[in-house]
Amino acid sequence: MKFYLWIIATVLCLYPRLEAAGDDGQKDYLHYNIRALAYTNAQYPAHSTQNPDNAFLQLERYSANAELRPDFFFDSRNLGAAFKPRLTYAYRWWKDGVTAGESDGLGRAFVNEWYVQGKLRDTVLLSFGKQKLLWGPSFLTSPSNLFFKDTEKINPKLEVEGKYLARAVWLTTKAVTVSLIAETQQDQNQRGETIKPTQAVKAEFMGSDFLVSLIGYHRQDDRFRLGSYGQWTASDAVLLYYDGILSKGTDVLYPVQEPGNPLGGVFVPKYQDSSKVFTTVTAGGSYTFLSGSTFSLEFLYNKVGYDDAEARTYYALRGKAAAHFFDGGIVSGLSSNYLADAIDTGSPFLRQCYVMAQLTFREIRNVADLYLRYTYGVEERAGQASTILEWQLSDRIQFFNVNTISSDNGGNNEFNSIFTKSFMVGFEVHF
Repeated sequence: MKFYLWIIATVLCLYPRLEAAGDDGQKDYLHYNIRALAYTNAQYPAHSTQNPDNAFLQLERYSANAELRPDFFFDSRNLGAAFKPRLTYAYRWWKDGVTAGESDGLGRAFVNEWYVQGKLRDTVLLSFGKQKLLWGPSFLTSPSNLFFKDTEKINPKLEVEGKYLARAVWLTTKAVTVSLIAETQQDQNQRGETIKPTQAVKAEFMGSDFLVSLIGYHRQDDRFRLGSYGQWTASDAVLLYYDGILSKGTDVLYPVQEPGNPLGGVFVPKYQDSSKVFTTVTAGGSYTFLSGSTFSLEFLYNKVGYDDAEARTYYALRGKAAAHFFDGGIVSGLSSNYLADAIDTGSPFLRQCYVMAQLTFREIRNVADLYLRYTYGVEERAGQASTILEWQLSDRIQFFNVNTISSDNGGNNEFNSIFTKSFMVGFEVHF
């Protein structure tokens, strides 16, 4: 608390001096970008044990959405700020399970990001606000980023909401940057558990053809974690990268058989106090052809994920929870808790080994970009295919289409637990 209040007080006290120093004849301190999106979404809830009769997640089949995304910026020599409010509205229709036939409208007004940044010296920057810090070159997930796991690359039309962060950046040299990052509010996971604020020290080293970053994390009464990401431009056509994190022990929930339990088992963080080192890392690369298209290949190793025996126990426990979900009473409540644990175990992916391949075609006839992607889970022999099309109809209007289809290997798997397929079509307008 004292840390970020000190930052605000410092910036406000220095504001007159900073403005005077920044008044170099330039008048356009304020600028903005306004986007409006209108799109429809059709998604097909899976008939899986994760969502029995669509009663647990109550997922709609269709929605019509409108979003207004204005971004306002202030920039002077020594003071900067951003304000990004959002207005969204969705009308939704339910066609599956116990909620079939229902419909409703949902509107929301909120601020996705806002921050104030002051430059105390040419080499020191301080900022505070609701910010979004995304880093790393990986597509599937960013293991080294404990603040934001979503890379905004799976569906570029969906935004990640910012978090309240205080940040100090020290530009030690042209090649080395050190950042101190601190969450200023407690957070909650999907199970409603309170998560204490996280602090991080991030050091970034940059060369002529490479970038390496190390991130150390600290959270009160929790284990130390070390993250890192980097990339190397091997040639004009080849880019190699990695992104990972390691820690002693893990908070991930694992299914454990328990004969006395009404559902036959329980989810527990059985490696919470372990000295065993757990690692999650992505590694990949891309090759750009002379035509401008790019082929990317990415591997994910997730040691905190389940092995075959744990996966069998997981699906058995999830199946029993689904079977007793409608029983009523204590067992029904227990089933609901187990389904909540099953959908958010704390691991970025359920199993341990994944492969992603992507082919990107840019500026097709100078107006369109097309992404073809397939993600494959090695242990479950199942995957998910997706396509992303962005077509520039004019300088201000873009048509987009995002489709996702999950494979079915004849039973429950990670990719068909929630949706089997989804289709998103819409327009984005810039003002």
